[in-house]
Amino acid sequence: MTFVLTQIEKNVAYISMNRPEVYNALTPDLIEALIVAFDEVNSNNTVEIIIFKGEGKGFCAGLDLQWAMSIEPNTVVQIVERYFNTLTKAIHLSKKPVICLLQGAASGAGASLVLACDLIFATEQGSLAFPFLSLGLQPDTGMAYYLKQRVGYHQAFEWLLECKKLSVDEALHHKIIQKKFTDEIVMSEYLNTYLKSLTQLQCGAGASLKSILQGDFTFEETLKKEAKEQAKAVTGGMLKVKIEEFFRSRK
Repeated sequence: MTFVLTQIEKNVAYISMNRPEVYNALTPDLIEALIVAFDEVNSNNTVEIIIFKGEGKGFCAGLDLQWAMSIEPNTVVQIVERYFNTLTKAIHLSKKPVICLLQGAASGAGASLVLACDLIFATEQGSLAFPFLSLGLQPDTGMAYYLKQRVGYHQAFEWLLECKKLSVDEALHHKIIQKKFTDEIVMSEYLNTYLKSLTQLQCGAGASLKSILQGDFTFEETLKKEAKEQAKAVTGGMLKVKIEEFFRSRK
């Protein structure tokens, strides 16, 4: 079975988790396949945007419970670092912007993978659940970082402590997701239009923007980063073309 489906259309890479019969629950095989997929599309110079989704009714149920039963306590740190940490870094630190399509439930580590993305588009059937403590676990796969970054310490602490399940409306209210749609068809139609608009941008624009905004830079470090990425942008040549177009339009 192919655990991950990867498709590249023009400058867009689509990465899909493909264990729909178990709501894309995470196993070593699925995690390793996802890591490889993200590494490969990041190395592909034609790819500008990555779309991340799950096949079937659920986005990702989190840790596969059958696998969890076989995990020994003395191997937990190694497993978390080798699999879950490596995967979440592959998504969050991706050089290319990552858009998540949340079409169903995302729970535990699955919800962490959603929050690792740069933009989140969701249908009304989507949800985010944080059941870690109710299972005798603690947050992992970057959840403590992502959730606190998005909603602040106190709100993140409350939700994780009470094992909160967020509806799409709640997630939208707290600005955790960027767009809500009635169903996958409507979301897909919007995405196609959205991606067409991004093709009008200069090559590498999204990656440069991500490199400027991402990371805990000081003010001075941000200014230097902006200058570096601005130089790359001007070298790309679009600015000169747009200026020439502007002056021609005024004649």
